[in-house]
Formats: sequence, structure tokens, C-alpha cells
Amino acid sequence: MNIEGALGLPHASTSGDAVTSPEELVVVRAAHWRMLVPLSHVRRVHPAVMPTARPGAPALSPVVSVEGALLPVAFAASLAGGTRVELEGHHQMVELVADGLRGLLWVDAVEDVVPSDPAPGDPSPEALVARWSCAGRPLPVLDVPRLLELLR
Repeated sequence: MNIEGALGLPHASTSGDAVTSPEELVVVRAAHWRMLVPLSHVRRVHPAVMPTARPGAPALSPVVSVEGALLPVAFAASLAGGTRVELEGHHQMVELVADGLRGLLWVDAVEDVVPSDPAPGDPSPEALVARWSCAGRPLPVLDVPRLLELLR
């Protein structure tokens, strides 16, 4: 299903005039962490299915078959610094797309879609954080193109 349908939101289309709306971000939760994913990189939200290991040297990301394609899986809890990932049947996988690449982000839940609200702070060049948003309580915005490149 598409993200708007997954969250029970109507699909918002923009007009062709010069007025631009702020970027929308998807709020995802993994354990007690929350992060933001640019809606422009979200293709769909899927129910959780158990990933399959891809043994290799160096270690390769686990994969899940979606519409006949094997997509690599990243676990949001690990990206946020968790040392363990608990896989539950009620979790969700956010299908991400960028620069011709696709992958899945395993999250406990997709919670909401919010407008971008830039917050101060410079991300570390080593982090998968593109920037910060939600000025009242800054949350990291995931650098989706970089993540998908790392999952290749």
C-alpha cells in the first residue's frame, strides 16, 4: 500500500503553480528511537516478513523478496545505535527508493507524516543523518541515498 493509505491519509497532490509546499517527512519508530524519512524516498509500507540471510564475505545485508525482487533490509534500531533488534510480526518495512536503488527499512511502526521543520545542528559526515528536523524536539532525517548505497 502507499504511505498515505498506510497512515489513513488522503494523497495530497500539488498544483502546477510556483508555490511549493514544504517537504514531508515520515516519522518511524524503532524501540524508543524515532527518525524521519523523506516521503519522496518512500515507495510503500509493507507488513513485516522474516528476512533471509545472505551469507558472504564481507557480511551482506539480509534480504526480503518484494514483487520478485530481493531487497536488502536495514534495521532502524541498529541505525539508531541499538545493540539488539527484536523482530515482531506487527512491525513494518518501509520500501525506500533513491537513484535507481531500492531497499527496506525495518521499523517497529510508521507513525505519521509531518512537514519539514528544520532544526539546528550539523550531522556527522560518518552518520546516515542528512539533517535535523522538528525544531522543538530535533529528530534525525535519514540520508536515504547513502543508506541504499551502503546496502548494495
